[in-house]
Order: sequence, then structure tokens, then C-alpha cells
Amino acid sequence: MEQKNLRSDMISLFQETGKYAQKFHKKTYESDMDTLKDRYRELLDEIKGIIEESDDDMEEIAAYVPDYVAEQMSGIPSKRKKDIACLDNNMNMVSYYVPLMGEIISVKTKPFTEKMVEIWNQKMPENKIGHSTREHIQGGFKKGLFCYITTAVCRSLNKPDDCYELTLFRDYRDHYLLNCEKGEEIVNEYYNIAPTIVKRIDREDNSSEIYARIWQDYLSPCLRLIEEEKKEECRDLYSDMVRNLEKKYLYS
Repeated sequence: MEQKNLRSDMISLFQETGKYAQKFHKKTYESDMDTLKDRYRELLDEIKGIIEESDDDMEEIAAYVPDYVAEQMSGIPSKRKKDIACLDNNMNMVSYYVPLMGEIISVKTKPFTEKMVEIWNQKMPENKIGHSTREHIQGGFKKGLFCYITTAVCRSLNKPDDCYELTLFRDYRDHYLLNCEKGEEIVNEYYNIAPTIVKRIDREDNSSEIYARIWQDYLSPCLRLIEEEKKEECRDLYSDMVRNLEKKYLYS
């Protein structure tokens, strides 16, 4: 099967969802998804018919956007610009594009979106994403975003996603912060602003220096506080970090 028009339409949709991902915000996410679902209803219905027709056709169209993005990425010569593009593309896929495809009502929907994520990760193994749904974003995704800045800092220091530091911070978030007074409120607020902060830091010429200072001034001390069981002090310091970064990169 070769459907050039469908491929073009799916790429156009990816470009459209990318604009929404640039202004990603909890308060508008539900209405954004409703708008996209209504605007692209005919395309989603067309995709439904194809993925229900055969597994081969499903796999072919699942590759359209990953193939397109991989081709675009290969043409970016600058490592810094490529890293920024990776962040933007991953955010687009996880927050809008895959969840929107997940709105298709069919027994083939989940296999289709999972295949899309699988192909994406094969094409871009250094920038893997996880499977996501609209419900995942609206509910549990806020937990994953709490380590957004921490993950960006560790990435800049060439630390893997399963490094000791990130594992400890995630455990702190899940088993302490979300269960303490006003902890969920802190996570919710962070969830609203962290992606934009990271995007703006990544666009700075000295982004690696900025991340190094964040590590030195906030994250490394927070790590020591967690290790010393001073969890409340860590919460206060982390909140100070978010406040200062918000003032500098959102309102300056």
C-alpha cells in the first residue's frame, strides 16, 4: 500500500500538533485535544479504516511520521540544534500526536500507536519515548514531568535515564512528595511550567553552563538532603529552584 496523500496528511497533522506542543499547558490541554480531534475527524476515520484492514497496512502508515522526522533530523548539522529539535519532536509525539491517534475507536488503536512508538524508537534510539494516551497526560503524566528539569540537567551531564540521581529523585517524588501536605500542588504547578523552562534553557547558547549551575546550586544539594533523610528541606530547596527558574525564563 502506498498512499502519498495520507502520508502528507499525517505529516501535516504532526506539524500542527507541534504548534500545540510548543504552548503545552495543563489548563488548555483538554480543549486543545477536543479541537484537534474535531478538526481532523475525517483523517482519523480514514486511518481507522486502514489499520482495521490489515496489519501490513497498519505498520506502513505507523512509519510515516517516524520516517519523516528521522529524515528531517538527519539534515540538522549542529548537535545543539539537533538536541533542541529532539526535545520538541519528543514532546509533540508524547503529549499530542500519539494521544490523538489513541482517540481512534478501534480494537486496532493500541497496536497501531504502540507500533508507531516502536518504529520511532528504532529510528531515533538516542531519543526514545514511551507510549502515552490522553488519559495518561491528563492524569498520571504530571508525575513523569516532575523530573523534567532534573532529567534535562542529567542529560546535559551525560548521565543515563536510569542513573542513580534520577532514580533517587523519582523515588522521592513518588513516595514522599506526592504524599505530603501540598506536595501534589507543587507537582501540579511544576507540571505546568517545567517543559517551557527546559525549552527556553535549551535555546540559550550557554545551556550546558546553565544546567551545570542548576546542578551545583540546587540538584546536588537536594540529592544530599534526600540521602540524609532531610526530605522537607529538599522540598523547600527544589521549590526555590522552580521559583527562580520561572522568574528568569518565563517572566524576564
